[in-house]
Amino acid sequence: MSEDLTIEEKNKGGRPRVELTEAQLEELKILAPICTLQEVADYFGICQKTFERIKIRDEEVLSIYKKAKIQTKGIIGSSLIRRAIAGDTAAAIFYMKTQGRWRVPKDEEEDIKDKELKITVEIKEHENLDKLTPYQIQQLKDDGSL
Repeated sequence: MSEDLTIEEKNKGGRPRVELTEAQLEELKILAPICTLQEVADYFGICQKTFERIKIRDEEVLSIYKKAKIQTKGIIGSSLIRRAIAGDTAAAIFYMKTQGRWRVPKDEEEDIKDKELKITVEIKEHENLDKLTPYQIQQLKDDGSL
């Protein structure tokens, strides 16, 4: 009877199970936060459903995938929060909309966008004053930008 079990275990049919190598697991740490599931699967030369099955059956793959995504969100989120605290209006609004469920009325949102654009332009114009000609500096003064 034990021979019958051995025979059944040897030839189950179907394709061999796809397993990620250690090198591929390291690559997954880099790919997970920036690529879609389809892109990750394409990179490894497998279909998306196969990659999804690997995540289900292999806790290490799932853990690496989730951890890489969460760490990157943490890094970017920290940067966003630092910018918002430092006075970046766009960063603050984005944070409040996504994390605080905050809404800006449509008419105010347009005003904010116009002001942000003006601020961005003014910063860029004054960023390199030493590279401007005296004529360009005078134009900025005449426009009230300087």
